[in-house]
Parts: sequence; structure tokens; C-alpha cells
Amino acid sequence: MPRKKELFTGKNSVFFQNEKEIFLEIAKATNLIIENEEPYIFKRHPFVWLVEAADDICYNIIDMEDAHRLGIVSTSDCENLFFELIKSESSDMDKVKNKLSSISNENEKISYLRAKAINALINKSLEIYKNNFETILKGNLDNGLLDIYKSENRALQDIEAFSIEKIYNHKAVVEIENAGYNVMYELLDHFIPSILKPGHERKSYDIKALKLLPKQFVYEEGTDYQKVLGVIDFVSGMTDNFATDLYRKIKGIDIGMTV
Repeated sequence: MPRKKELFTGKNSVFFQNEKEIFLEIAKATNLIIENEEPYIFKRHPFVWLVEAADDICYNIIDMEDAHRLGIVSTSDCENLFFELIKSESSDMDKVKNKLSSISNENEKISYLRAKAINALINKSLEIYKNNFETILKGNLDNGLLDIYKSENRALQDIEAFSIEKIYNHKAVVEIENAGYNVMYELLDHFIPSILKPGHERKSYDIKALKLLPKQFVYEEGTDYQKVLGVIDFVSGMTDNFATDLYRKIKGIDIGMTV
């Protein structure tokens, strides 16, 4: 789903309290501008706008191509949306049309348009970045580069609106999201209650559960906060397949020996 963005100033948590001292060292080394010390709030690093723009391009363009490959979006819809975006930033549409006419495979057509759309968005992002460079250096630009562009470009607005309606709210996508939330909840619920119990209060079930936690994520002598963080670090580092596989095993859906 597209991220719901808030104003950048002081709204995004980027480190846990357990990592505070490490982050302060990083902030000092990278010359981050301090806005507030209680609690610590920093201005964004100038490079963050570029990384965010790349991320936003993926949300707006790559997701559309993926949905087309999965059959969620028709070729005509995908082609028209990409074409309008490219047209809004290109004066040489005859070249694009000629290239399209020479491609017979539908997926390859969309891949070509995707590449042209990404190129257009990269160039526009760089243009906006340069035009707002002084404000960005001070950490005072309160919008993402693509958000600025989207406010003035109907084609990009149409792509986002279409994606929300037809892709992110598609039944298959919503089912996967619900499954993902449930898997994450069940994994955390499997480990956290057990790790928070004092050793003498742990039952056989708790001991068995904690045997599945790699040692580097177990903080027996730490605070409850550190113990929970250890579990979160473990779960958040899982691949989708690993998390699903572990979930199915601990819930008794898959039973058997694996070596």
C-alpha cells in the first residue's frame, strides 16, 4: 500500500532507544542537524529525499507492472496509464509509439513503457531536487520529491488512484496482507510471553518455544524492553518463506521432521 506520509519534521522514528547512542554517533558523523534534544529530533539528511524518491517510484511504477504480470491489471489499462505519464514529460512520443509497434509481446511492451516511465520520474525528481536544494540542505522541505511532482501532474495522480482501487484493494492482495499480519502476530505472540517470564516460572511450552530463538536474539539478563527487541529483531529479519514455514510448524499445520 502507498505509505501515509506525515510531515517530516519530528514524525518518523528511525531507531530504538536501545540503539540511541549508536545513532547519535552516526548523526554526528553525518552532520545531521539537531532540531530538538528532549526527545532527540534531527533534520533529514539531504540524501534521504533521493532514496525516498526511488522508493516512491517503485510504489507507483513497479507495482503496476507486477500487477499486470499477475493478471490483476489489463494490458490496455497499464499501457494507457504509463503512456500518459511518459507523454506528460516527453516531446518525442512518435519514437515511443514506433518502438511500441515493433514489440509483439505484451509483457515486453509494458516493460518498455515501465522503463520510460521510471526514466521520466528520475529526471523529474532530480529537477525538483536541484530546484529545492538550499531548502533540502537545511532539512526544511516538508514534502517528498514525487509528492511535489504529483501535485502538478494528473497522469501520476491517475496512476496512484488506479493502484489504490484496482491493485492494493484487489481481493488477492488483501488476502495476502491479512495472512501476513496474522503470521507476524502469531510469531510474536509465540515468543514474547515466554521470553518475558522469569526462568523459574517457565513451563515446558515456554522452554521449547525459546529453543527456536537463535542465541544472538536472546537477552536473558536484559530488561524486558531488550528481551522484546530481541524477538522483534529475529522476526523482522525473516524472509517471507521462512516466516510462513515457521508459522505453519508452530501452529501444527505442517508436522514432520526437517533436517
